Amino acid sequence: MGLGATMVVPKLMKNLQDQKVNVRHASPGRVRLQCDKWKNELTANNLEEAFSQNPIVKNVQASPVTGSLLLEFQVMTITPEQFDEIVKAAVHTSVETYAELPSSLKKVMKSTVKTVDNTLKKQSGGHIDFESAMSIFLVISGVMRIATNPVFASSLFYWAYSLIRTDDGL
Repeated sequence: MGLGATMVVPKLMKNLQDQKVNVRHASPGRVRLQCDKWKNELTANNLEEAFSQNPIVKNVQASPVTGSLLLEFQVMTITPEQFDEIVKAAVHTSVETYAELPSSLKKVMKSTVKTVDNTLKKQSGGHIDFESAMSIFLVISGVMRIATNPVFASSLFYWAYSLIRTDDGL
């Protein structure tokens, strides 16, 4: 697994940072860039803030709905180097925003746990919830492993205890 992880993780991280910025429209003095990773309010606000401070940008509008960035320049033409710097700045701003964004995976996980919790409660007439089912699973797993790996079994018992304790407020 270690070798596989060292091969997969860099590719995964590259894909997370790969912005795939497209030029949707370009005319003298303006350009519209688009990227699917810019489709959120925070990224749009950060892009607007970053480019409003750029001296060659006269006006900036970012759309969280379309993931587009409209830039109007002080001049009618920009050099290829300036254009590259603009795209790099947009990508950099977007990547820096990732740390501020809520985790979409965490939202899915919370929603899944809530769905499982509600289903267990409905099916058991309110006798079983997710935490109690998980505690039972952890205790049984700990009992089955105590002879072969007592340290790991103890950690499973601890997690079961933690789930039970926090739910009752003891």
